Amino acid sequence: MIKQNLIKIASICALLIFSVGLKAQEEQDKTYAITDNGSVKNVQLYIDALNSANMKYHRLKNTRYTIVFDTGVTVQLFSAAECKAIGRNINIDDYPDAFDSSRQEPIFSLGPNNFIMEAHNPTNKK
Repeated sequence: MIKQNLIKIASICALLIFSVGLKAQEEQDKTYAITDNGSVKNVQLYIDALNSANMKYHRLKNTRYTIVFDTGVTVQLFSAAECKAIGRNINIDDYPDAFDSSRQEPIFSLGPNNFIMEAHNPTNKK
């Protein structure tokens, strides 16, 4: 009886360790983290869109940057230095240290075919 319980406990522990290892492997090459699901119940469409999107113009050299979709989904983009560290083929000198204080954040939305769309407010330049 004790031997059976030990085998069960060992099996459960091995399964937990294996699943944690798989989760770490899955997130190892990510260049972003979804920090809030907003009003969306299933963020898989956002994950698919982010995995195929080039977010270069919204990424900083050494600091993570947060973008928010119109549905409230909040995404933290990893810095260019972090992306380089996980093996992405990028030149971190192509990324700014900070965005200009006059930068107006676009409104992000998910378009057809899981395409990330940006709505920009025009500024009047004189």
